[in-house]
Amino acid sequence: MSDRPAESPDNDVYTVLLMLAVVVVGAATIYLAIHSQAMFGTWNPFTGA
Repeated sequence: MSDRPAESPDNDVYTVLLMLAVVVVGAATIYLAIHSQAMFGTWNPFTGA
């Protein structure tokens, strides 16, 4: 076994993927709110149900 510690990667791919996922979910939420406003007259389509 080697005595040296494991080196951490310079670029953490999972952090980049997590940030990308947050941006995509945020953009989708904003898009759906705008589209719902255009179709139902409010950002929340469940208010009249």
